[in-house]
Formats: sequence, structure tokens, C-alpha cells
Amino acid sequence: MIKGKPGIALIIVFCWLAFHLSSSAQTAHAAASEETNIAATLFVLKNESEVSNAKIHWAPVNGATEYELFRSENNGPYTLLQTLTGTTTDDYDLSIGSTYSYQVRVYGGNSLLTSAVSPEYTPYTLPDNLTTFDNITKSTLSLPNELKVGDTYYRFNFEQKSSGGFGQMIQQTSTDDITYGNDKVVLSYTDHPDLANSKFEGINILYHAPSNKFVFWAHYENSTDYTLARVSVASATPGENFTFHKSFRPEGNESRDISIFKDDDDSAYLISTANNNSDTILYKLTSDWLDVDHQVSVIYQNQHRELPKMIKKDGIYYLFSSQAAGWYPSIPLYSSATSIDGAWSELRTIGNTSTFSAQSGSVMRIKPNTGNQVVMVAYRWMFGWAGTQNGTTEERLLPVWFSNGYAFYDYFDQILYNANDDVVVPVQNGKLLSQGKQATAQTAAGTNPANYANDGNYQTEWIGTGSSWPHWWKVDLGSVQQINNVQISWWMQKGSEGFYKYKIETSTDNVNWTEALDRTDNTSYGFTSDSLSSTARYVRINMLNATLHNNPNNWYTPRLWEVKIFGTETD
Repeated sequence: MIKGKPGIALIIVFCWLAFHLSSSAQTAHAAASEETNIAATLFVLKNESEVSNAKIHWAPVNGATEYELFRSENNGPYTLLQTLTGTTTDDYDLSIGSTYSYQVRVYGGNSLLTSAVSPEYTPYTLPDNLTTFDNITKSTLSLPNELKVGDTYYRFNFEQKSSGGFGQMIQQTSTDDITYGNDKVVLSYTDHPDLANSKFEGINILYHAPSNKFVFWAHYENSTDYTLARVSVASATPGENFTFHKSFRPEGNESRDISIFKDDDDSAYLISTANNNSDTILYKLTSDWLDVDHQVSVIYQNQHRELPKMIKKDGIYYLFSSQAAGWYPSIPLYSSATSIDGAWSELRTIGNTSTFSAQSGSVMRIKPNTGNQVVMVAYRWMFGWAGTQNGTTEERLLPVWFSNGYAFYDYFDQILYNANDDVVVPVQNGKLLSQGKQATAQTAAGTNPANYANDGNYQTEWIGTGSSWPHWWKVDLGSVQQINNVQISWWMQKGSEGFYKYKIETSTDNVNWTEALDRTDNTSYGFTSDSLSSTARYVRINMLNATLHNNPNNWYTPRLWEVKIFGTETD
């Protein structure tokens, strides 16, 4: 498989391609640690002008029974905000110009297990000249092109032969990074015997300033099957044709998903999955970046990770990856290290269990090289999803925030950004109304009760009884509220992925119900975000059926990881 749009030119800036399809049961999530850390991102409520709200996350801790969240304003004393069992919450209506930090204290019964303090955050007024990235409709992230030499910008498109496989690489140039032209073929399948019957995935093109060369690295296969598991390398002086050097297995190891990481000292590293994506191996490149110098370490062994992407933030290395799951949404994990040589931390959970209906992808600075704002560009390979009638590839943009080796991200329908000014502003359609409120379900609570689905923890789930459909779950918001948005993290069985057919129903009295939204047309795996307008105290998710891509029968047990209801408090 090639993770991209087959048969069209691919712009390599966001080209991260992978293969692995497994029908085994969904692997367990990364375990909680004995320690924690806490961080937040500031966001704006839709149609407001002040970035004065904080979405706070902290890492789960083994043995924790509750978390106490405290806030300090302008370096004052910490005051208790909430006591909760989840690992995320929101804090609203912060004062412009004040500085805030958060502390989490973790308890196991009456015993304090650990605590952590966040960085500081200063709310501000929403700036002008921001571009909108929409996570609901197909959107494109527009960032400055890093491939600039002198006064010229370069970009590269790839075209396939009519018979399939690599055809040619076309260089385009620009003087303003807006209008590109001067198309020139700089690499062709006729240029080297290895290119005659080839295909590339995971393409990386970087500029090596000391030698004034563009350096090309990619996962290399023949165009008919998926057996070679090699890397390939080529180079060119900017504006000239590329020389294809070779394809090979680094130090004899298989190589499938790859990325290239450039460190602050201009040394570069190849990150490669091996042994059918079972292992993830780190190699240091030679000083000219044209070959592998030596293997540094096996970062992950028998973990079946893919799409590895590394970033260095505040002196700490972070490696993000996706679970090997073919085209389908999968579990995102990351690890961190204070030295690229290791030791690396355990794999840690981040986001929800489906990367918000996507796969972990490229992680990058909005402002190249020097920017402080980091985003995850998560990939939705919908052309490979069974039953969707959607032959496209899309991206979901997830702002990432960090603290002392820990990373966090969450989902927002819209992201405002300005790459030149290094600004990223998530937009939320109302306040979170449902977290911690009384929840019930059609079947009696068991070991996974209904309130697991609105406890503020993406890693705990409510589980129904058997395969009884339809099946409902509902929450009492406590009073009548204006509802704007419902986000649901759905359960998926790896290898038998399914999407839910459902309706959102509302009531003011828990007796008379109104159909607020019919989503029996849903074809999204793992996560949905629905906009609606309803005034209600009770919200019910009526799960009518689940459609499984490899089985005509629905044997699922109705299950929900998390339900988040956003809106306006009317009291």
C-alpha cells in the first residue's frame, strides 16, 4: 500500500507514507507512570475576541484515585479549582494581562502520590490576520517553504508512470513562496537502474548548507510488491538535476516508514521502522547526510509503531508515532528523552484512542526552525476506509503543548494561525458542559459505568451489555443549557473497525425527547464532532447500529470512550 492519493502528483512537504495491516486484537494502551506532568493551551471561545481560556492536561498516574487541580494568578498562592478523576479540564474567563500557572496533586486514597506544576500562561486579545484551518471540512495548512536557497524557493512534485510506480520528480521555483513555476524534471525513472521499477514513500528533502546540496531520503520499494524494505538517497545542487546514489537496507535491517531529523548542531538522523514495523531504529547519518554512519539505538522493540516523527522542544527530544493499523485511525503514542542517544521514556498516551479519527503524522513548528508553537498534522487516509464512499486524504490539525518531557494535544473544530508571527489559537464552540455530570445508560453500571464516558479521561470507557442494539447513553447537564457541539470518541476493534450509526436526542424534562441530530449517515471511524443547536438539560446518544468493514454482522458491544458536550450556560 502507498498512503497517499494514488495516481496523482504528491507534494512532498506533508508526505508521510506507511504500510501495515493487522487483524489482531487492539493492543493495550501505554501504561500510566509513577509520576505526572501538567501543561495547558490557551484557546478562544467561538465568536469571542479574548484568548482567555485554558485547556489543561496532565499525565495519568498508577494508583491514582483522584486529582486535585489548583491555579495560581500572578505568582500568588495556589487555590483549589476542582477535584476530579479525569486527566483534563477547562478553565474559563481568565483575565487579560494576568499570568497563570496550574498545579495538579495526585492522590491514591488519602495518600499524596505526586504533584506537578505547569508552565505559565498569559491570556491575550485575539490578533488580526489569522488564517483558519477547519478540522471538519477539508482544509490545507499553509506554511512557509523551508527549502529556500538565496532568494529562491524550491518545491518538488512526484508523478507516476502510466503503468504505475515512480515516473519523475519535478522541481518548481518561486521568488515569493506564492507563485511557483519553471517546471523542470530533475529526476526520472530512466536515470538509474534502481528507478526503472520503483516507488517512494516517506519522502524527505532537506537542504545541507555546508555542501550546498538538496538531500533526498525515502522508503524505497519496487512498484509491484512490498518486499524490498530499503531506504534510498539522492542529492542535487539547487536548480540542477538530482543524482540517485543508491537504495539499501541500513546496516542490513529492513526499513519501511522513515523520517529524517536534523538536530541543532546540523547532525542528521534516520528514524526507521524495521521487522514489519515491529521495531523502530535510530541511525546517525554521515556529515554530508548521504549515508548511514552507524546505528544509535533501537528505540522501540516489538511495539508495532509507524509514521515516526521527532521534534526537539526546550532541549528535550520527543518521538511521536502511530499504531500499525493500515489505513484506519489508530492509537497515538509518544516518548521523550533528554539525549538523542537515550534513554527514552516509556511510550505514553496522548490525545484520544483514535487520534481523533486520524493517524499520528508530522509534528512541526508553525514558524519553521525558530517557532515556539507546535502542531501535529494527523492524516486521515479515507480513501482506504471501507464503507465511506470517500476517496480522499485529509489532515487534522492538533496543537501540541509540552512540559518537561511530556506532551499533550486535544481536538478543536477550528485552529487559527499565523506562521510569520508564530501564532496558534484553538477555537472551541462553547464551554464544556458535560464533564463530571450524572450519566446513565440503558444497561446497569458494571465495572465500566456510564460516568466513565464523561469523566475527562480519554482512556476510560463505558461498556454496555452484550451486543444489544439500539442502546442509549445519556447525561444530565444539571440545568437547561444551549448546546452547540457534541464530540464523541467511539470504540474501535483493531482489524474489525466499525463506525456507529447514531442519533443525538435532547430533553428538558427527561420524559419528552427531541431528535436534535440524525447521524445514521455517519461513516467516520473512531471520533465524531457534530455541530447542532438545541436547548436541553438531558442529552442522549442513541446508538442504533455499528457497521463493520470486514463483517456483515454487527457483533460489537456498544461502548464509548468519551462524550463531550459544549455550549452556553443559560443560568
